[in-house]
Amino acid sequence: RSVLPVNTMAIAMGLHPRCGNEDNLWAPNGEEKITSAEQVRQLVRVAKELGREVATGKEARDIYGIGKSYKDADETLAKLGYAPNRKPGQTGFTQHA
Repeated sequence: RSVLPVNTMAIAMGLHPRCGNEDNLWAPNGEEKITSAEQVRQLVRVAKELGREVATGKEARDIYGIGKSYKDADETLAKLGYAPNRKPGQTGFTQHA
């Protein structure tokens, strides 16, 4: 029951929410089931009411990096803006290369 309120807050704060069947099978009233398509339509309506544009399928894939892969964990961490994994025996803080 919290998916819609949390996604509404995310939209209002300028974040990129996502939704789907794995998030919630029940409508906010808790008495009927809701499909993924219905959840998406609901969030599109909320976004429009809050003056936010809705991403196209391609834009959403780019935002979430769907279909991108990297050669190893360190490259993935670097692309996400995180420091690399520690090397064996390394102590102290890790830092960006």
